[in-house]
Amino acid sequence: MILGFSHVQLVVRDVAVSAAWYSDAFGLEQFVSGEIGSGPYVGLRHPQAKFVVGLQTATPSELEHLGSTAIEHLSFRVADLDALVAMRSDLVARNLAVGEIFEEAVSHNLRLHDPDGLVLELTAPKRPT
Repeated sequence: MILGFSHVQLVVRDVAVSAAWYSDAFGLEQFVSGEIGSGPYVGLRHPQAKFVVGLQTATPSELEHLGSTAIEHLSFRVADLDALVAMRSDLVARNLAVGEIFEEAVSHNLRLHDPDGLVLELTAPKRPT
């Protein structure tokens, strides 16, 4: 029985750069670090939502494919449109390149890219009509 989302493990060029970016952009906090086959890794956890983003160093062959279409995007839910607008303003104030808020059938969204080009989305569910 699935109880919820646990984690995503991302392969990145520079673990330290990506860890700093995810911490700054989304408030993730490092809770573990070490070495694995390809080099350094860290585990970052969101303090309220508790999801985990793992970051590990890309191998030379993986470096050729970073930013590929294997994952179209990762999406993080925020409470509502007001929270999305506030988060966008905060990201812009921290000089992060953020797209405009756009509307889809069931949500409002905005997108940005991590240091390796992975598309990240923040999504706010629409209020039921």
